[in-house]
Amino acid sequence: MESKKIFLTAAEKKLVEELGDTTYTVDYLETWINRNDNIEINAVAALSAMGAKGFYRAVQLMAEKK
Repeated sequence: MESKKIFLTAAEKKLVEELGDTTYTVDYLETWINRNDNIEINAVAALSAMGAKGFYRAVQLMAEKK
């Protein structure tokens, strides 16, 4: 079963762009928050996805406060 793909809202995209991080761009986040890599098979990808998901969660919380 495949999970539903996550897309950033307009407010979240605006926040990401305002933050201006060179790694965590809108495209990067929309790619990596939708990955589900196994740490034992592809540790680098799993850790990259984990970092993106953490950054995205922070963006979600900031968007909720605006």
